[in-house]
Amino acid sequence: MAILPLVPHVKRYRGGKRDLQLKSADAIALARRVANHVNRLIANDPRELQQYFFANIAHDLGFKVEVVRSAISDGGYNGITIHVSPEDRIALARYKSE
Repeated sequence: MAILPLVPHVKRYRGGKRDLQLKSADAIALARRVANHVNRLIANDPRELQQYFFANIAHDLGFKVEVVRSAISDGGYNGITIHVSPEDRIALARYKSE
């Protein structure tokens, strides 16, 4: 079961090669954008049980499905199913739209 709010799954490069540092920073930024988007979707959906497909998230953000799949480690191959408890609603409050 996923812990909310979702945090991006990233691999950091700690070496000295500048081009690999930039590539890693770009991947981290994309993963954060994916996690924030999914957290907003979850926070604004009143259902207790929610399901999101990586292809739909990728379409929303204009990313490849592989980018979304690698950014969310708690999901399966095609998507993620989430049970949202009242405590999770509190943790997701900052993502809720007015």
